Amino acid sequence: MLACSAVAVSACGSSATGATTPRPPAPVNLTVFIDNSRVSVSPTIVGAGPVEFIITNQATQAESVAILPSGASAGRPLASTAPINPEATAQITVDFSSPGKYSVATGGGPGSSSGIRAASIHIGAKRASSDNQLLQP
Repeated sequence: MLACSAVAVSACGSSATGATTPRPPAPVNLTVFIDNSRVSVSPTIVGAGPVEFIITNQATQAESVAILPSGASAGRPLASTAPINPEATAQITVDFSSPGKYSVATGGGPGSSSGIRAASIHIGAKRASSDNQLLQP
């Protein structure tokens, strides 16, 4: 009886892969400001991982925003918004998995007809896990 209970207890928890899998990095907030001449992003350099863009449109017309790999012309954006009305805000989240340069552009991308100059951001090496950070889900 004692041997059976020892075998049963040792089998519990043998596949604890979830307990050792590190959490993803904590999300970083980037603010995006749009006016009639340009798009501004702050900060412009962050590490790879989840990034939440908080966008405010201070232009006189509705504008949509697209996040594109740098050098992509009218290619498929990583994320985009619907048109954002003047003096309104929007949020989009992108999980950057690889380092590089990216564009934050209005309309169809860096060459859009709106005349608003795109901003660029640099994504660096992957950020550290959020395992030891307090108040994380």
